[in-house]
Amino acid sequence: MTRHVLIAGLALIAANVSLPAQAQDPGNGGSTAPPAKKRARPDDAYSPPPEQRSYLQPLGTPSGGKDDDMWTRPSGSGGNSDPNRKSAPPAGDSVMRDAIPPTVDKGDLAPVMSGDGSGLPYELWGGLDVAGLEKLIATIEIPPRSPVLHDLWKKLITSSPSGDGGNSTFTALRLEALYRSGLAREAAAQIAKQPPGDSSLLASLEARNELAAGHSDKACELVSRSSTLKGSIPARLKGQVILMAGYCSEVQGDKSAAGLAADLAREEGVETSPGLEALDAFSSGSKPKYTPVKQVSLLDYRIAERVGGLPHKLILEKGEPALLAALATDHSTPVDLGFPATEAAARLNALTPAMLAGIYRVNAEKVPPDDLLNDRGPKGVARRAALLKAAEDERTPMRKARLIRTFLDDVKHEGLGMIGAKMIAKATAELQPAPEISWFAETGVEIGLASGQFDMARNWIQVAEQGGGPGLGHWRALIDIADPNEPDRGRSFSSLESYASSGRFPAAALYRLTTVMEALDYLVPIPLWEAANKIAQPTSGYLPETGVLTELQVASKKREFGHTVLLVMKALGPNGAADANLIALGDSIRALKRAGLEADARRLGLEAVLPTWPRTETN
Repeated sequence: MTRHVLIAGLALIAANVSLPAQAQDPGNGGSTAPPAKKRARPDDAYSPPPEQRSYLQPLGTPSGGKDDDMWTRPSGSGGNSDPNRKSAPPAGDSVMRDAIPPTVDKGDLAPVMSGDGSGLPYELWGGLDVAGLEKLIATIEIPPRSPVLHDLWKKLITSSPSGDGGNSTFTALRLEALYRSGLAREAAAQIAKQPPGDSSLLASLEARNELAAGHSDKACELVSRSSTLKGSIPARLKGQVILMAGYCSEVQGDKSAAGLAADLAREEGVETSPGLEALDAFSSGSKPKYTPVKQVSLLDYRIAERVGGLPHKLILEKGEPALLAALATDHSTPVDLGFPATEAAARLNALTPAMLAGIYRVNAEKVPPDDLLNDRGPKGVARRAALLKAAEDERTPMRKARLIRTFLDDVKHEGLGMIGAKMIAKATAELQPAPEISWFAETGVEIGLASGQFDMARNWIQVAEQGGGPGLGHWRALIDIADPNEPDRGRSFSSLESYASSGRFPAAALYRLTTVMEALDYLVPIPLWEAANKIAQPTSGYLPETGVLTELQVASKKREFGHTVLLVMKALGPNGAADANLIALGDSIRALKRAGLEADARRLGLEAVLPTWPRTETN
């Protein structure tokens, strides 16, 4: 590529811009505040024997009706208040629900499911236009940190859309969202499905994908071609395209064009970044000096790579999902960067547990199991890789169980508990539950729950009960909550009563449990409420701005599936269910259930309570 072509291309890119349509502000939807704390009522004083109890809501309780979820919101708001919201009934009151109206609206009908295998409804994006979708995506953390929401998000953004899905701007938004999620391969697959055309926007997005894959020649060819094609590049992407052109100038050794790209990028509002500073250094022939930034992009990394690279610590701590995923899957990445990047990407859900496990296996050292069990051998990510491989290869039940447990403990310390449980689930499934390893039962239950293998969890509970060790009945209650196909739902909750009355539930765990149970339409056992009334309710956690939860309730009642999922992501905040305020957590579970995504609602409830679930002392 000659110098005059690069400079001409930069000028065309700088001129080729259109401002995105301004999304209409839906207005302030009102605040959401909790009612007073629920207390046991005198008319609930009679408690039937455990075998006769059912903690499901009565059949006459409407789901998704006018006042649905008014009585079931936990207390403790952290500041929001709504004078129109009903408070919970005081002790001694009885609650009468209106009868279910005979009319049938859209929310009462089963959704028409898509035929693309996603498990999602056909009409995904009802209630959202392109401008509204663009505005909403700009305000949420992508990819979501919640494993449950990430699975939903990935299905949503990769499913064949209907309606507005044919809109080129809508397609570009989906491709941009995939890239931001670290799903460059999925984005490339979606681009390949697009009909042949001459869109500068699609060419620019494809160039970014090629850059993520390490194909600089192909990326630069697409950048050059995009400047000659019809159509406009939205302002939010224009600066990135100019920086890509600057990168191509670096590749060609053209300092003048690289300096011009840096100047044009600043004119377009690109903030100071390692990539911009690297272009400055290249154009002047000096050594780059980097200022602290909140995030390092893949483009930053590629540009800085040409002038000496960035510190690995900075990349691992500040790298965006697209960068970390690219480093983890690129064979040219240095081992001391690529291997740790796999875990950093997994924490952001930019790599699936299966992908992380595959990278572990390929890079695992052959270490004697006894060395691993006695904390000898490699450390850090290399140790976890060796533990996974050793656990999968081991055939002696006792040693295999110890390796699995050691691996799970290690990944939990790295913030990869749920992910690690899914990774080790295959090895655990090969371990036959038996009385001689009953000490492993609780770990087996936990792995079964986290990986969605509920029969595995039940089998380990049965072994624990036969072995005469501590009872694991409270784990049965968690299976009841999580398994959408549980045939005898609600019968296991009696086992929670002794745990609650003896103070074995931490305050945070107890309140999260009651929040989840109410959101799933269970009647919370009275002893749990009595235990909760003795301790202060947590009011911390992420709570979205006023109006979000109201909008979420409306969207879910209308069965606006894509809209509901995005609003749940916004309601729970950047760290998902584990760090959400109880109000946001309860409303999010209700919304998914109301919208027809009950299995996902149950998985989200499990995700909220599993990290703090009481473990037995002997495990």
